[in-house]
Amino acid sequence: LFGWVLLEQMGLPIPAAPLLIADAPLAPPGKMNLTFAVALAFIAVILPDVFWYSLGRYRGGRILKLLCRISLEPDSCVRRTENLFVRHGVHSLLIAKFVPGLNTAAPSLAGIFRMRVRRFMVFDFLGGLFWVVTVTSLGFIFSDQLEQIALRWGGWLVAVLAGSLAAYILWKFIQRRRFLRRLRI
Repeated sequence: LFGWVLLEQMGLPIPAAPLLIADAPLAPPGKMNLTFAVALAFIAVILPDVFWYSLGRYRGGRILKLLCRISLEPDSCVRRTENLFVRHGVHSLLIAKFVPGLNTAAPSLAGIFRMRVRRFMVFDFLGGLFWVVTVTSLGFIFSDQLEQIALRWGGWLVAVLAGSLAAYILWKFIQRRRFLRRLRI
C-alpha cells in the first residue's frame, strides 16, 4: 500500500485510489488495521509532495516540464496546471489529489511560486488527509458490495481494469503522436 501510493504520488501513471478503496473492506474482519493503513497512505502522499515542493522551489520551471513530460497529456500539462494554480492559489492544494496530473504538479508549482513552507505544509497536509480519508471511506461504506463483486467477478474485474488502463495509456500515446505529426506538417 505504501509503495503503490508513493509511486503514484511520485508521478507514475498508476491509480492508487482503487487500492485504498479495496483496503477498507479488509478492516472489519480484522485482516488489517484501518488506522495504520490510512496513516501509511497519508505518509506516502506527503513525502513526495515535500520532495516536489523542494525541487520546484530550487529548480523552478524545469521540474514542471519534467513532470509534464512523463504525464499522459504533456502538451497541455504546463499551461493547464499553471492556470489552475494561479486561479485558485493555495486552495488548489486541497483538491489537487483528486485531479490526475495536478496531484503531482501542484507541490512543485507551490515551490515555483515561492509559497511559504508552513503555508504549503498546512494546505498539503489537509488536502492529502482529505483525499486518503475520502477514498478509504468510500471503500468502507461500500465494503459489502465490493466483497460481493470480488467474489463473483474478481479475476475478470482485474483483467478488465488492467486492460482498460492499458487501452487508455495507448490511446493517449496515439493522440500525442497524431498531434505531433500535425504540428510537423
